[in-house]
Amino acid sequence: MKKWIVLLLAVVFLIYQFRQPDIRLHGEGTVISYKGLVQPTNYVGVGDDTCTAEKLTSIDHVYIENTLPAITHAFELGADKIHLNVQVTADNELAIFHDWTLECRTDGNGVTSKQTMEYLKKLDVGYGYRIAGSGEYPLRGLGVGLMTSLPEVLANFPGKEFLINMKTKQPRAIKVLVEYLAGLSASQRERLSFIGDQQIMAAVSEKFSEPRVYSEDIAKHCLLEYVLVGWSKNYPKACSHKNIILPEKYGKYLWGWPEQFAARAQANGSYVYLYQTSQPYSINSDLRSKGIGLFTGDLIGLINANKLIQPTTNVSVD
Repeated sequence: MKKWIVLLLAVVFLIYQFRQPDIRLHGEGTVISYKGLVQPTNYVGVGDDTCTAEKLTSIDHVYIENTLPAITHAFELGADKIHLNVQVTADNELAIFHDWTLECRTDGNGVTSKQTMEYLKKLDVGYGYRIAGSGEYPLRGLGVGLMTSLPEVLANFPGKEFLINMKTKQPRAIKVLVEYLAGLSASQRERLSFIGDQQIMAAVSEKFSEPRVYSEDIAKHCLLEYVLVGWSKNYPKACSHKNIILPEKYGKYLWGWPEQFAARAQANGSYVYLYQTSQPYSINSDLRSKGIGLFTGDLIGLINANKLIQPTTNVSVD
């Protein structure tokens, strides 16, 4: 019995000696707005081939996702970073568009990557949006000529930050992206972070140190390591210099959640966000005051709830 008591005391002593002491939070959490601004959408039963443009539940504004006006208004409302989808075109441009085919959202036809940027810019990107169960197409005619490109976005919003989701992992698409990034300055690349397929993330991180990357594989390594060693002074390398984007249900399993988890991430060059894009804004998971950012598809709802609070201190990633 005495032996077990001594062993238990030794374990407690080791944990106390090597545990991570509380550290200071450098700043409050920030807001990523999904695709600039999106319309309220019913995502129940959505699969890879579902045309979500036909599942709108209402129209909250006149802005069309992934366009310059939507990005502009999202920043005006107070978003800190904008999430954008990117497709590579037939003439090796980086088009801001979600779908791999054109029929769902536009008045065009065919595979997006087989079209030129010139052709894509002639389309009505608001053509296919419909209130579910009705014949109403409230955005039809409002999106003519609004397809834009990543270079245009960066030129129109100097100094602003973007989270890029490449929608294809084809070798040509990865090559086009890497070559484009190579032509940017280090300060321009720092404005970009990436989320998506591991092949794309690996290609970006292999060539460039500035952009933060995040994929399902990175998430698994980061969170598993953190669950195992997060109580200690060790911080997983897989969680460093990342945008750590978590579904709401996972936070409670992480050591020091929420404030110490966020503080440790910040101290290691990372930002933490709760993923809240496929549902109305929920005040219950808005933890920005504790350092956890919000990745939201309902920026309008957040505004209406009077909860878009700008950070009171600058978040340091040095």
